[in-house]
Amino acid sequence: MSNSPARGNRICEKTPPLAASRCFPRRRPFPSTVFSQHFRSDRLRKWQVVYWEGFCKEDVLCVKGSLTVRKPSGPVRVIDLHEGFVVPAFADAHVHSPSSSHDFVDANRALLDAGVFYVLNPGGNAEPANSIRGQLGTAATVDAIFAHALFTCSGGHPRPYLEYLVDRGDLPYSKDKLEGRFFNSVDSVAQVERVWPEYLATRPDFVKLVFVFSDFYATGKGKSLGLRPDVAKAIVGNAKLAGLRSGAHIESAMDFHNAVAVGVDAIMHLPSFPDPIDRQAEYANKADWEERYTIPPPDAKRAAEHRVIVVTTAASGSAENFEKPNPLGSMNDNEKRFRKITIQNLQHLKAAGVTLAIGSDTTPGAGVLTEVNFLHETGVFSNLELLKMWSEVTPKVIFPHRKIGALQEGYEASFVVLEGDPIKDFNEVKKITIGVKRGTPLN
Repeated sequence: MSNSPARGNRICEKTPPLAASRCFPRRRPFPSTVFSQHFRSDRLRKWQVVYWEGFCKEDVLCVKGSLTVRKPSGPVRVIDLHEGFVVPAFADAHVHSPSSSHDFVDANRALLDAGVFYVLNPGGNAEPANSIRGQLGTAATVDAIFAHALFTCSGGHPRPYLEYLVDRGDLPYSKDKLEGRFFNSVDSVAQVERVWPEYLATRPDFVKLVFVFSDFYATGKGKSLGLRPDVAKAIVGNAKLAGLRSGAHIESAMDFHNAVAVGVDAIMHLPSFPDPIDRQAEYANKADWEERYTIPPPDAKRAAEHRVIVVTTAASGSAENFEKPNPLGSMNDNEKRFRKITIQNLQHLKAAGVTLAIGSDTTPGAGVLTEVNFLHETGVFSNLELLKMWSEVTPKVIFPHRKIGALQEGYEASFVVLEGDPIKDFNEVKKITIGVKRGTPLN
């Protein structure tokens, strides 16, 4: 069986097995033992090595939700894929929905319609998020992990933004109820130790920390809206002891540097456009944007050496209104300038061999389509590289210990069938004819 996307004729099913005939991208003739090493969870950085040369026709069987080439005894059901192109299901490594029973149905449908089966929700209220865990991860619903309340400094991000949402009527909480639900404000290691047991009691899957202009702690040139580096290091240490991975919200190149230095497992953004709402000084001071927001190659190299994963959020991070990023043709001059910075950051990270996962930080489903389109238009990645980032790398970043992100013997039978070849025309990723999740075709 091929280890990558495929082109398909049919799926065969034995009650409950599914089987498929599809076209898979051909692999270079590497020994299987070497190839399998590139899929180990501790070798994610190597995933960006290109193995595919194109799609090839192949039949695949699905038995009890897993892919196999071994035909089961007894009758099988055949599902015709009509010469479609089969790729592992997509993922969004930074999306804040679903987060509760209120947005679950709409978010789930939007994500599945976009071919997204796996999501990482990097911050929100634990109580409503935990209430929907029993509905997640079925054959008809997305698989998700949650960070819950994130760690920041007193008065830091996301407090100003969440208070703005309260004022706008979009967040049904009073401002005095945000602390402890959406964020934990800690300004010392002692405060971390006091809050930590309560945080663990919320059952997080992932720990998120906030770095916003963290260099101000050393320079005194302004007020940081994120953690002191020493406090952040204590949180990362506690996370490791609890068996949890950690990720950092960052906004500047120095935030990137400091997040890598304290040992986070992931950085949840590229350096981001200064928000005009609560970053007025940084927004107004445009003279040093290139210096402040461009990741130096040595820092990119250090991130690669420490196997730090970087989530893109390039479209929202390059927009003045991150909730509704403008397409390239509608960008204003500020956004075009920041887009050039983002492209340079992507080039530095790619050249250093950093593992890049795709995340949107905006509307479920539509947001990640905007993100991959933005990445495609940068020209930094080939269609093949971008396809692998979205369908192979990102799922394994979210669920590193599961057999997903490949069409391979014993892996979960979760994939999408595309109308045309996305390696030739990347827009084909939007033309999904059928999705199959753990062997079950989606309606």
